[in-house]
Amino acid sequence: MRRFFRRLIGSALIVIALALVGAKAWIALEGPYIEALPPYPYCAEAERATRAGELTVAMELAEAGGCADELANARQGFDRLGARLGRCLSGVWTGVGDDAYGITCAVASDVVVFGDVRDLTRQGVAWLRGEETDEVLAALSAAGIALTFTPQVDAGVALLKAARRVGSLGERLAKSVVRLVRQRAWKPLGGMLTDAGRISLKVGPARATKVLAYADDADELASLVRYVDEVRSPLLGLKWGGKSATRLADAELYSKALVRGAPGLRLAARRGGKALLARQPLLVFAAKSLWKNPEALTALVAFIARRATWPWIGLAAGLLIVTGGAIFGVGRRPGTRRCRL
Repeated sequence: MRRFFRRLIGSALIVIALALVGAKAWIALEGPYIEALPPYPYCAEAERATRAGELTVAMELAEAGGCADELANARQGFDRLGARLGRCLSGVWTGVGDDAYGITCAVASDVVVFGDVRDLTRQGVAWLRGEETDEVLAALSAAGIALTFTPQVDAGVALLKAARRVGSLGERLAKSVVRLVRQRAWKPLGGMLTDAGRISLKVGPARATKVLAYADDADELASLVRYVDEVRSPLLGLKWGGKSATRLADAELYSKALVRGAPGLRLAARRGGKALLARQPLLVFAAKSLWKNPEALTALVAFIARRATWPWIGLAAGLLIVTGGAIFGVGRRPGTRRCRL
């Protein structure tokens, strides 16, 4: 019986060694995987951005990483930059905002007819004086007066105007708006404005103006809407992954990729669902066979993928094989044979 258990233990160690080599080879051939990437230091980067005076960036990073203290510090610093009321009134009167408060109030003024009338009046006065006018702002103001049906349309008009002023509205998208207004194609224009309004209502006007920089036409705008509706911290994904991030309208994949920062998002955008170890058929099958902790196998493979290089794998496998072989052969005397009757 003892010999049986010794051989069982020795065989198990050899099997574990072969499994380590096999797992590393499988990861190298089928990967890379998101789980193999180190987590992104959101809290440390948010603190660094706060010290550097990049307060909006700090708040964005702190929110994505769930860093409560860093978020509070960044917001406190942002509020000290000036009186909220003054920035808000400036945004309402001029239609231009220098920060989140100013942009939000500028957009709010455009949601009501006041902003559209203000901009049309200013464009008209500029035209009469022979000064340069902005046909995009004029077209959007006209659309805002003509299409005051839903909050999404009003918010979309306001957002596009704000994006135009801060320079984040692409020329192709801007020209599409002008063309649709001239053609009085209110239905397709209303669809575009509704999409823009949904983005503004979801992430807020200030961030939405930055999101719009990644849309060059109506189709890309629709893709942005789907993306923003599905994921959290969408602006970070766009900053790190570009337009390819809009293909990640998969909450689980995006969330796990976001934990790894820019490398994780780029990897997820390139490989899609195949970038997750947990979604691999072989791993899922093996995990289901574990009784109490089905996540243990995924964690083990992720640990191997992240930290264990081939030299370490070779050393560990070699030690296991030598140890297993020694245990397997204990008790046998060299040069002796059993006698059979």
